[in-house]
Amino acid sequence: MQIKDILNEFQADWAAMPSIEKNIIDKIRNKSFLICGSELARCLCYALLYLNETKGLNTRVIFCGESSDAISDFNKELLVRDDFDFVLFNSLEELNKADYVVHTGLCCENIDECSNLFSSQINEVKALSKVSEKCGAKTVVLTDSRIYGNAKNHRVYSENEYAKIDLTSPESFASQLMRTTESLWSCLNKDKAFDLTFLRTGIILGAGTKLSTMLDKTLECVANGKKCSLINSFKKYSFVYISDVFRAIIYSFTALECGVYNVAGIDSTVSTGMISAILHDVYAGMADISLSECGDFDGCAINANKICEHGCEPVITLETALELCVMSKMQDNTAMSLPHNHDGRLTSIQQILLAYLLEVDRICKKHNIKYFLAGGTLLGAIRHKGFIPWDDDADIMMLREDYDRFCEIAEKEMPETMTFQTFKTDKNCFYEFAKFRLNGTVFATGFAKEHKGMHNGLAFDIFCHDKTANSKLGQKLHLAMTLFTRALVFNKWNNRKAQNDSKFQSVITDFCKTVFPLRFSLWLDNKTISFFKRKKNAKYLYDGMGRNIYNGSFPIEYLDNVIYVDFEGYKLPVPEKYHEYLTFLYGDYMELAPLSTRLGCHDIKLCDIGKYDGFKINKNSEK
Repeated sequence: MQIKDILNEFQADWAAMPSIEKNIIDKIRNKSFLICGSELARCLCYALLYLNETKGLNTRVIFCGESSDAISDFNKELLVRDDFDFVLFNSLEELNKADYVVHTGLCCENIDECSNLFSSQINEVKALSKVSEKCGAKTVVLTDSRIYGNAKNHRVYSENEYAKIDLTSPESFASQLMRTTESLWSCLNKDKAFDLTFLRTGIILGAGTKLSTMLDKTLECVANGKKCSLINSFKKYSFVYISDVFRAIIYSFTALECGVYNVAGIDSTVSTGMISAILHDVYAGMADISLSECGDFDGCAINANKICEHGCEPVITLETALELCVMSKMQDNTAMSLPHNHDGRLTSIQQILLAYLLEVDRICKKHNIKYFLAGGTLLGAIRHKGFIPWDDDADIMMLREDYDRFCEIAEKEMPETMTFQTFKTDKNCFYEFAKFRLNGTVFATGFAKEHKGMHNGLAFDIFCHDKTANSKLGQKLHLAMTLFTRALVFNKWNNRKAQNDSKFQSVITDFCKTVFPLRFSLWLDNKTISFFKRKKNAKYLYDGMGRNIYNGSFPIEYLDNVIYVDFEGYKLPVPEKYHEYLTFLYGDYMELAPLSTRLGCHDIKLCDIGKYDGFKINKNSEK
């Protein structure tokens, strides 16, 4: 049985680790993991096995425990998988290979004062450390914000700051246990010298997991529209979604220096009053929450700047984390709604983009120019018969001859409300591809908003798919040169250093970026992209202008012929071989993206659609 058949939609979301970049995921290929702990460890096992299925990583996952009870919550089908094993502590001496060791211990678990619990944690540390030493495994140990002790009000704790612990108080047992666990790991590490990293998380939220928090009752009441109360806290608390914890673990193995790091989500250090406000903003009347008597929960506010500065930034906001948890508790998931993208403007934005599409369709038919829906717009046409419900942009693609002709006539054909934008028509624009912009609007990503002289209206992207070499070597060289010249343009344009996997390549890119004027780099980039445009017997194309460049080349016949399909009630063109093309781009393209990623593909920082708010197409006139 496959993992995706075991997990529900919410579990599959964090198991897919959608927030982790492909180049980071690839670094754990062919590695083996030894994992020990409770619920968080179980979820991590599922996530790694899920990646094995979806990414073909060829990893091996080994879960260990004192007795068979440790695996009682696992699906029994896992025990017959080739990439999963369960090992008892007393058999760990037979283990000869483990690249990574993960000890989640009691991170974010309910902890009651118990001597047996104390001794079991000590036994886990001793058993795992022997494997770390023997195999030279990189080791990651997780605790949570309770390690900082009885936190002061209004205090946010960094990695080397601690509050006092009242050793006589039963409430301090979790803090004492976590500090003891970390201290023992550190002592054994000094003696045995293996790579060791500590991750201290905020309160972990995980839809579809058995991790419990003080918010569970509140979130369940919101999911079912019931009244509830929440303690009015004196302190703030840091939260983090489970996928961002997994992100930190993978980064600890592949990109972080050994050390101690706090892990929290985006905008996720808040009081309980703020949590109530967030839920009310999203769910309105369903979130009938009153703040009861003042009090405190276990945990505190933590500063997670250090791990961010080392390149591992969180991806999930607290609002998204809370909404995922609420949706997972709804009795009728068919009624669940995604976050309202762009503050309720998404419907209007999609209607504007549809108007763009219809205008482009008119121009192309008039001038006999062949084009296709592209990227997510093509995927939406096939899978949803319109826009992907959470998508906020639209793309089309053309072959070089059609693209050049379109660029010649587009500016004259478009209505005055729209601007045709290329690096030739906008002196502040250095995109390789063309765009239509809607005048009187602003729609800028974090990247685009830095270029205030450029027209940043709501955009519609027009890409060209160019010919490339027929040989694998030629394709590889063409792709490498394209990535190099693109890096020259974007790093010069944004005044930043190149960051390639190769330091040598980065140095060369930075040198050329400094020497070459920006306009020359852009000219070189476009010459590189269209280098094979006159090739008569070309067998392959590639997306030199877009994000799909990393997929490499594909057979030219994929874009030979046009057929028309339904798109938001209109007939628009797609490749006749759309199945082959979409499979090339996305693999199983009919499978929905992970739930947490359905928030729009762009991080929009500036959004103002002006008089077009509430815009709808008049289908009678089809304008």
